[in-house]
Amino acid sequence: MDEPYWLDKTRGYIDLAMHEEAWRELENLPPEKRSSPEAQEMRIIIRLDQQELEEALRLSRALSKFHPDNHAGFIQGAYCLHQLNRTGEAIEHLQSGPETLLDEPVYFYNLACYELALGKTETALTWLRQSIEMNRAFRERALTDSDLVSLRDDL
Repeated sequence: MDEPYWLDKTRGYIDLAMHEEAWRELENLPPEKRSSPEAQEMRIIIRLDQQELEEALRLSRALSKFHPDNHAGFIQGAYCLHQLNRTGEAIEHLQSGPETLLDEPVYFYNLACYELALGKTETALTWLRQSIEMNRAFRERALTDSDLVSLRDDL
């Protein structure tokens, strides 16, 4: 996420796990900034950090609905669904996003995680290879990701 400067304090609080302070910073923003996609994404991050998955999912769905070109609503929403053991829905939600998601290696990486969780090893490997082809850093990430342990030998 490319965060505007006016979210620096919020990001700082999040990084320090000071979630209530971060939330308060968002609530104190002027109305036009408070409702921005960037501020909404920060709210999702806070709720994820707090393990409030249902609330993070609700916020992600709202972000997807009102700002459909913003990838975070789809990526974070799918993550929430997966964490809630609704992995099939996670895939559907992620794939319902804008076509520009196809430019994001994290899109393919997350699909790999979700497909593998559903036992679709070959499909997962295809998605994972796509993410690595787009950004080699995803190979290193995959080597340490417990969700992808069964694919390590294929990397």
